[in-house]
Amino acid sequence: MTMTGVHAAMQAWLERTVPDDSDPEATLAYRWFGHVRAVLEAESDYLVLMRIETEPARRAQGEASAVLAWLTDCCDRHGVTLLGQANADDGSGLSQQALMAWYARHGFQVDDTHQGQPLVWYPHRPVS
Repeated sequence: MTMTGVHAAMQAWLERTVPDDSDPEATLAYRWFGHVRAVLEAESDYLVLMRIETEPARRAQGEASAVLAWLTDCCDRHGVTLLGQANADDGSGLSQQALMAWYARHGFQVDDTHQGQPLVWYPHRPVS
């Protein structure tokens, strides 16, 4: 896997999404994908889905699942591993257990060997 794959996958994400400029003081670079906003960061040889949130009125309609499916397909096309941070921040969205189950339904596996919040990773990618 090369930086080219990560760069290409991140470029596809940037082209498909629009910046969330609602909070100029925000420390995370949220981007909108329809009614879902997310933070995706590029590391040297993988991408990290830092946050994913659906507008409250649009929850439970499969929109975040559709975004995640698009993102995993994009990572597969570019041979990039996708990590996800699985930490529920507040009571307005999924609980921690429900969030972990949501990632699992989308082919992610839990890696709780790290200190802090568990990470999940999407292992299905083409062989380089």
